[in-house]
Amino acid sequence: MSLKINGVNGYILAGGKSSRMGTDKGLLLFEGKAMIQYVIDQMQPLFDNLVIVSNNREYEKFGLKVIPDLIKNIGPAGGIYTALKHSEAKLNFIVSCDMPFITKEAIAFIIENTNESQIVLLENQGKLEPLFGIYSKDCENTWFELIQQNTIKLQDMVLKFKLKTIPVENNEIFKESFFNNINTKADFDNALNRN
Repeated sequence: MSLKINGVNGYILAGGKSSRMGTDKGLLLFEGKAMIQYVIDQMQPLFDNLVIVSNNREYEKFGLKVIPDLIKNIGPAGGIYTALKHSEAKLNFIVSCDMPFITKEAIAFIIENTNESQIVLLENQGKLEPLFGIYSKDCENTWFELIQQNTIKLQDMVLKFKLKTIPVENNEIFKESFFNNINTKADFDNALNRN
């Protein structure tokens, strides 16, 4: 049985140096392995086209295509736009490099629950997770217009589209640690201690 998910491209956003971490988050070692490698390991069996969006050429060492942000210095809004612009697929799974606890099952779950919406996101305790989601190629032009209007906060941007949210409370696929993205050295240390 093939795990491959046809017709969907995968993009990992590795936006560069984190001001809160003082270093490039995706390259931080997490139990001896770069944080982004955990994400790659879960995604690679699923996607024929898997791309890293980053301005840091060092990510090329992971053996995937690396494309630079088309619009720099606006955070993940620019990374999502770059992925959408680059993609030739109708659907795109986009995830941040700082979510080392994601699983193949979770990725497959969100893709299986995709409908005619432009964006499909998980909702955890009332909060959307825009950096683990499905983005339709047809979001590209409106996404760019929002950036031009200086609307670059993801929580605001996604509401401008036909959005499907999937509540995940009490869903066994999503363990508590799943939504832990690593934003500070303390987050990183806590995650190490918890696992």
